[in-house]
Amino acid sequence: MNRKLIAALALSAVLAAAGCGGEDKGKADKSAAGVDVDLVYLNHPPVQPVLKDIEEVLAGYEGKVSVSRYDADTPAGKEFTDEHDLTGHVAIAVVIDGKVSFKGFPAGEAPVKSAEGDWEIEDLDAALRQRTKG
Repeated sequence: MNRKLIAALALSAVLAAAGCGGEDKGKADKSAAGVDVDLVYLNHPPVQPVLKDIEEVLAGYEGKVSVSRYDADTPAGKEFTDEHDLTGHVAIAVVIDGKVSFKGFPAGEAPVKSAEGDWEIEDLDAALRQRTKG
């Protein structure tokens, strides 16, 4: 195997263990928390480092939010993006209680300007803090 393939496999294993790689991982937890967060993403670089940042924010709201994850490259992810009118090449979208709240890479983190959204990781934290009153 070449080095890039080995590195990609290692990164995938780390992200799966950290909760970034599984589709619909949090779906069973929907009824346990008051705020529903759906995370849809393309599960490959350069999205993965941003997913790690998002997961760190979400971890701070454990028990207050329920999280469902959708890999946009899967049938379930495609169905989710269609249901929420997320068209085009959507690298990342965060849907809070059914409303698309954040779309695209956070400001300054996109590999190309056209993939950048108008939000920052701190905005996600602030939105969840407000929604959970915490």
